[in-house]
Amino acid sequence: MPAKKRTASANAASTSKDSDSPMSPAVNDPEYQRKRQKNNEAVQRTREKTKKSAEERKKRIDDLRRENDTLKVQIEQGEKHISTLRDLIIQGEKTEDGHRIIEEILAGPDPDDND
Repeated sequence: MPAKKRTASANAASTSKDSDSPMSPAVNDPEYQRKRQKNNEAVQRTREKTKKSAEERKKRIDDLRRENDTLKVQIEQGEKHISTLRDLIIQGEKTEDGHRIIEEILAGPDPDDND
């Protein structure tokens, strides 16, 4: 035999009956209102803290990516310098131009040189 269908009036009756039970809080109770307000404020603080933390994490990631790009450029420049020095050593050239290139490399990076 199929189960009986509940009508809207039966649902309404059970809902109002449930709200009067000792386990459910009375919406008009000042203590309940105070607790709800405190909880809402706590939830808001937690959400703001989570959002701030996510923003700080994103900023840190962006900073690290920029730093990583800078370091990659420095590595590429260092590898070029090493290659140039290796070539000069292998060729054994003692030309004025070769000497100048070695001095420039050993002097350190040129702030105007972005290669």
